[in-house]
Amino acid sequence: MCGIAGLAGGDAVRHEKTVAAMGDSQHYRGPDGTMHAASRDGRAVLAMNTLLIVDPQAMPGPYLDRATGVLLAFNGEIYNWRQQAAAWGIEIAERESDAHFLLRAWAKLGPSCLNGLDGMFALAVYDPRVAKLFLARDRLGEKPLYWRLDGGRLAFASEVTTLTGYGPAPLVLRPEVTAIETPTGVDTPFQGIQLLAPAT
Repeated sequence: MCGIAGLAGGDAVRHEKTVAAMGDSQHYRGPDGTMHAASRDGRAVLAMNTLLIVDPQAMPGPYLDRATGVLLAFNGEIYNWRQQAAAWGIEIAERESDAHFLLRAWAKLGPSCLNGLDGMFALAVYDPRVAKLFLARDRLGEKPLYWRLDGGRLAFASEVTTLTGYGPAPLVLRPEVTAIETPTGVDTPFQGIQLLAPAT
């Protein structure tokens, strides 16, 4: 299943314990380990709950590209990662997975690498070269990703309840939420928390 969570903003590293707690709150999504990492510039902290599927011996995330400082938290599976690695000239070592490929693809190609991916995923990439956090979901939105703004910080997580633990988010029961079993669109029952739309 896997899960991701994190925070980005000018003082994100000061809230590293908060992000660790966010990751711990959804630990059951990643039985192979829950870890977190801060970016080199301190502007982002990412947590990841890892379930190893592609290679049970692979290292759990978050994943860091040492040369560029790009930091990745990843939930999902890229089906065509071996083909794309060959096409883009990206080396994959033994005991590495689709997440390692994605990290190197982003470091090499930036956000445009997403156009060549076939899979189901939700991801967070912090790229210190441009001092930006990127959030993305696959075309069908098979993997969840929620986000909220808090002043100058952006928080995100795989579960909406993880973000209610980050700060107050009053429950707002809109009629459309109670009218159907599965709400559509990007609104959630929690004030200030949104679902990132598929293919976004």
